[in-house]
Amino acid sequence: MAGDLQDVKEIQSISTPEPPPEQQLSNGRANTPSTPGVFTSFDWEDFEARYHKALTDADGKEQELMNEFNELVKRAVKRLQTRQRFVNLSEQTMAQRQQHMTEVLQAFQSALALLGQTDS
Repeated sequence: MAGDLQDVKEIQSISTPEPPPEQQLSNGRANTPSTPGVFTSFDWEDFEARYHKALTDADGKEQELMNEFNELVKRAVKRLQTRQRFVNLSEQTMAQRQQHMTEVLQAFQSALALLGQTDS
């Protein structure tokens, strides 16, 4: 508790140092880096030209990216169509095999039925 009171007294006794006399102006204000002073003239036309050039460059890059994206999308669509065709052909082949196996099974059943009838 006594230490806390001591800390409070130390904080209250701390003061902000004043700038050295060479940084003092005649009007009493300090000449610090935060003082803006006189602004130099700004070339707004050059700024506008650089801004338009940056926008044009960004538009060009964006257009390149869009073209690349469109080409990739076209390629992806073609790949998807190829895969769909492959799956469709595989399904047709599977259906044909199943039909063939069904016919073979029926032929064997008929043969067995005929053999069973002759044994009787």
